[in-house]
Amino acid sequence: YQMLLDAFPQYTRDELHKGSTRAIAAFERTVLANKSPFQRFMRGDQSAMSDKEYAGGQVFFGDGGCVACHQGAAFSSPVGATADQVFFAVGFNDLDINNDIIGEVPDGVRLGRGGFTGDSLDNYKFKVPQLYNLADTNVFGHGGSFSSVREVVEYKNNAVAQNEASTNQLDYRFSPLGLTEDEVTDLVVFLEEALRDPDLMRYEPESLPSGLCVINNDPTSRSDLGCD
Repeated sequence: YQMLLDAFPQYTRDELHKGSTRAIAAFERTVLANKSPFQRFMRGDQSAMSDKEYAGGQVFFGDGGCVACHQGAAFSSPVGATADQVFFAVGFNDLDINNDIIGEVPDGVRLGRGGFTGDSLDNYKFKVPQLYNLADTNVFGHGGSFSSVREVVEYKNNAVAQNEASTNQLDYRFSPLGLTEDEVTDLVVFLEEALRDPDLMRYEPESLPSGLCVINNDPTSRSDLGCD
């Protein structure tokens, strides 16, 4: 926040917090994946998905049980979801597994939703994420404790909590899935390929009303991106 305060000294910290989070949320709502193979398949293009992607979809909606938690248009939570359909405890490690980088995580943050509501029944519960374009990143889990989709799938398949403190809060659906190696591979293909919209860069604006450099506007970025 200090960098935001320095950039916009006319606003209070509270005003910046509300304004920046609303601005980010408004932007994120415009970045909609709708060209992935799975979405094209659901619109009637029977050739949109490969055999491996289709097989992975069967695992996702079948023995993998993924759809029990990942629902709705973005495979996060359905419209009008209750808190129990939005927040889950699946035993992920927190951010301070990289203690040398970020330092220790405050207890309120470590407890997830429980740190916000103060209700011990909410401890270690975190929002279920959407699943589109996962292949475009290598940081997974609310604590960044996984570096690939496969690692997350294998973790869910084995169902052994990373964070032992969360054991009593684990969701009842967090249990060994018994998927074979081939089923794990098919599921990873579905998540990485069938749910990837290859053209999300279409949402990147060519310019901003402010005239500032798109994406990043620090001096180094301005130079690298040719904004000067």
